[in-house]
Amino acid sequence: MPAQIIDGRAIAAELRADLLTRSTALRESGIHPRLLITLVGENESSIAYVRNLQQTGKRVGIEVVLDELPQSSSVQEIRARLERAGRDASIHGVMLQQPLPARLSIRSIADAIPVEKDVDGTHPTNQGHLAFGSGTEFVPATPAAVMLLLERSPMWPLKGRRAVMIGRSIVVGLPVATLMLAHDASVTVLHKESASLQPYLKMAEVVVVATGVPDLIRGEMIAPGATVIDVGTTMIDGVLRGDVEFESVSEVAGAITPVPGGVGPVTNVALMRNVMKAASRDLG
Repeated sequence: MPAQIIDGRAIAAELRADLLTRSTALRESGIHPRLLITLVGENESSIAYVRNLQQTGKRVGIEVVLDELPQSSSVQEIRARLERAGRDASIHGVMLQQPLPARLSIRSIADAIPVEKDVDGTHPTNQGHLAFGSGTEFVPATPAAVMLLLERSPMWPLKGRRAVMIGRSIVVGLPVATLMLAHDASVTVLHKESASLQPYLKMAEVVVVATGVPDLIRGEMIAPGATVIDVGTTMIDGVLRGDVEFESVSEVAGAITPVPGGVGPVTNVALMRNVMKAASRDLG
């Protein structure tokens, strides 16, 4: 039997409706939710992503403001802009769009993001809280989206489940592994230096893949009935492909997210949920 499709677009629509209700209530109280995105340079993928966020913001009643800086901006200039946004009471969320230009290091800038407005969980303090499982206020948007999709899968709750996270980036892999552990899954993290994906992958009830390697995972590699969350997005001949070979895996898995239409739409809404959380503080 073909896998259940975990429809990210439908889930995102449901979450947007809730956010619109909440933002309307905030506006009636005189609070206008606002997200500022600092964009350095002219990376085409980043520009497209920011446009999507602006469209999502309009749909849920959140103003998304773009703060553009030239490619040549220094670390000090970027830090100054982020710190200024921290002092602006009209801004509830602050996000530094990545990737940065190659010559810049996120580690030299991240701690300038105002921690109480760090809606994408980039500040070292928020990352530390996530790692320790202690009082994390803002879960990064993509990991949060993965968890929202898992909540709607046949493998939820995760307690006692065998899970594999393929990819160990600080943006997706490590946070997702940490979040699954917090829900009492038994988690194995695999990556490009792992000797093999097996036998771990074949034993997994839950598989999350975030490597940027198109069609890395095929149907014969996974256990029948597994839930598979595909975070990968790579453009090939004008077609967006995930890290999972959808055609073969969907014949074996119990549930799967498509690309496009899976993690992506939910990621945008997860970020807006964090902005709404930050704006709601103004209610006291």
